[in-house]
Order: sequence, then structure tokens, then C-alpha cells
Amino acid sequence: MHVICINDKDFLPEIPLNKRVKEGEKYTVIEATILKGHGGILGYKLEEIDLSSCAPYLYFAASRFVPISEPPVEKLEEVLEEVF
Repeated sequence: MHVICINDKDFLPEIPLNKRVKEGEKYTVIEATILKGHGGILGYKLEEIDLSSCAPYLYFAASRFVPISEPPVEKLEEVLEEVF
């Protein structure tokens, strides 16, 4: 799933600047989980940023992102068939 960052503010100081998401950038979610230690919010692991060196902060809050809607592959195939 692809998402766009809508909030790059208020990071904990334990997260280095080079490991933070940037508003307006596109990211790929590779894992999603409920973060029990953070009040049960949804957290995302991103393909583009490895937080393994920032334990226990291994996920970004899902509220920092909005999903990018992508057309289903079947619909895309139909459109391509019509064009060609």
C-alpha cells in the first residue's frame, strides 16, 4: 500500500532527522500493526525508512499518512485493452 505523509511534526528526539518522514512524500507500507504500548494506535513500517536502530520506536503512527488510491489491476488492464 502506498501512502503520502501529511504530518512530519512532533517526533521524539530519539528518532534521528534522517529517519523521519517528510510531509508530501510518498511511502510504501510493508507492515501494519496495533501499537499496544501507544494506546492501541495503528503503526506502519515503511519500505523507505529502516527504524531498526531506533528500538523500541519501530513504527510510524498511521495518522501521519493518507493512503493513495490506486486503480485495481483488473481495471487498468481493461483501460489498456481499450487504448490498444
